[in-house]
Amino acid sequence: MEHDREGRGGEDVPEWALRYDAGEYPLYAVTGDAVALARDVRDGAAALVALVVVRGRDPFAGLDAWPGGFMEWATDPTTRETALRELMEETSVAEPAYLEPLGSYTQNGRDPRQFAGHPDPSTGEWVATGARVATNAYLMLMPEPAAVTADPDETGGARWTSIYQYLPWEDLRGDAGRRAAREVLDAVERWAARAGDPGVRERIDAAFGGGLREWNEERVAERWRLLFDARLVPEARRDRWGRSDGAGFGREMAFDHRRILADALGRLRGKIKYIPNALRALAGNEFTLDELQDACEAVAGRPLHRANFRRAVALTRGDRQTRTPRIVAGTGTRRRRAPGEPGVAPEVFTFIPGVLRARLDPSLRLPFLSVDGPAGESSAESGA
Repeated sequence: MEHDREGRGGEDVPEWALRYDAGEYPLYAVTGDAVALARDVRDGAAALVALVVVRGRDPFAGLDAWPGGFMEWATDPTTRETALRELMEETSVAEPAYLEPLGSYTQNGRDPRQFAGHPDPSTGEWVATGARVATNAYLMLMPEPAAVTADPDETGGARWTSIYQYLPWEDLRGDAGRRAAREVLDAVERWAARAGDPGVRERIDAAFGGGLREWNEERVAERWRLLFDARLVPEARRDRWGRSDGAGFGREMAFDHRRILADALGRLRGKIKYIPNALRALAGNEFTLDELQDACEAVAGRPLHRANFRRAVALTRGDRQTRTPRIVAGTGTRRRRAPGEPGVAPEVFTFIPGVLRARLDPSLRLPFLSVDGPAGESSAESGA
């Protein structure tokens, strides 16, 4: 069939464009998701919190989700703009200072709307009306939770909440989190024993550090995958329409958003060791060393040895006698204490400008305490 080659504005349209028909191929839709995390101070201690919205409609009505939505094909240059637009529309939160691509998620069936359709009234045959949905997620970091105003037309609410509601086994700073990790490990090991696959045993040892003895805080995604494969989380027990019995560990999220959270947390736990700007995005421009340590612990979900942490971040590996700062330096000022508060006012520190955009090589060796035992019996794993 011959076509007029003259397009809008008199442009010369190439022959392939006149012949191409997207309807000949499977339908896809693309979304952008905003994974916004912040450092919050609760009851005197730092917490890592996530900005979530409540799904106001099916699928997954009532479940927490990342702010996000479908790409506007005509106006969104990339899914980055999609994620930021949806973040503003659903929560009123503006673009943070720190933003980076997290990953693309294209798993078949991740969005039940893919299977939407209805039977034809005349023939009874199924008429498919859905499209497979892929998303691009973006990690966004803030030094404190931004004010949130949810749009009732967009969501069923929006709030900042601890990430460890969703991944309780990842917070090993106290006995409750360590019990959760052991319960998860025991359940995964029972599943492995039934499976009788030596490869599964290797995955468990790598993900859980040989029974928590050699815990690697960065292996969040591997642990999540094991729980999913063992059907120990509600997301693994869903039918194609997204319905589940709700049984399993942790708080369920819509779609594959807990998998996205696991990826984001693992990424962030690694980044604070070699990208000072990522740590600054959470700790802010000025802080005491205790506040910086709290921020690191909130992200890592592990306690740090206080004296060794100070040596790791505030001293070089070289000349300790001159006390040359490694990534932070004192500002010469002290944090004011409240009237009647005991102790010496702590010094305020800031990041050295030259390291903020650098990639540390070697990375920080954070002196984590052992997680193999009750919280009160921890011992230092490594020094600075």
